[in-house]
Amino acid sequence: MNISELLAQKDKLPNVPEVVKELIQVLSDDKADLDLIATKVARDPTLSVKILRMVNSSYYGLPRKVNSIDEAIVRIGFDRLKILVISSGLSGSVTGEVEGLDVKRFWNESFETGEICKIIAKKTKTVEPDVAFTAGIISNIGRLLLHLTTPNRAKAVQTMVDEGANRNQAELDRFQFTSPEAGAALLEEWKLPTELCVAVLQQRAPLDHPEPSSLAAIICLAQQMMAAHKKGATATEIVDGVSFPLLNLAGVKEGLGDIADQVVNLEPMKIV
Repeated sequence: MNISELLAQKDKLPNVPEVVKELIQVLSDDKADLDLIATKVARDPTLSVKILRMVNSSYYGLPRKVNSIDEAIVRIGFDRLKILVISSGLSGSVTGEVEGLDVKRFWNESFETGEICKIIAKKTKTVEPDVAFTAGIISNIGRLLLHLTTPNRAKAVQTMVDEGANRNQAELDRFQFTSPEAGAALLEEWKLPTELCVAVLQQRAPLDHPEPSSLAAIICLAQQMMAAHKKGATATEIVDGVSFPLLNLAGVKEGLGDIADQVVNLEPMKIV
């Protein structure tokens, strides 16, 4: 089996709205026509409903209900709204159950990864926090792709991991490629920015690549920190477990203790 065979199963791929892909493409473009994008979002009833539900959730704690996308822009600003659009579009890209995968848990953990990526990026001068957040959300999209297209093999990989196997090696044994490779190929299919595709591809071992990605280093750090946090690690233990070459690649020169404190105090996300 190869990745192109997975991508050929069009009816099984995540269904991400075009306006969401467009917004991801222009995340760092100061000249992007955001008004036009907002108009497109407002014209998508399903996406609009999901966004308004999130805006009106306790997470934002607004004093009164927001009833339109235009009002949401005024109340929370476009920078926060665009992240909501991306989050809503991605989390709604798969409907129903996915064999061998808890979809709600998958997306909530993806958003936690994104939040930690943003926390790390704010301590750098190399990566925009919104780009880092988006990269974190989509970092495991390849794993979702494997479960959607080849559920039996994907479940076999998970069984091997649960029994103590290395996920990278388990995927190579079952697929001859890894989920980051599959994820990067899917992002390329969607014509997302090269920066995101490379970061997803390199995320497990960015320092092993000839041209290592700072964004990949941030994803890698975020995933390691989240795993440590879920095992009950303290902020000090998270700091002690950090790879300094990886930290240097990410562009974090100072503030590691503050990052660890924020990770430890991060509440579990319930976005979906």
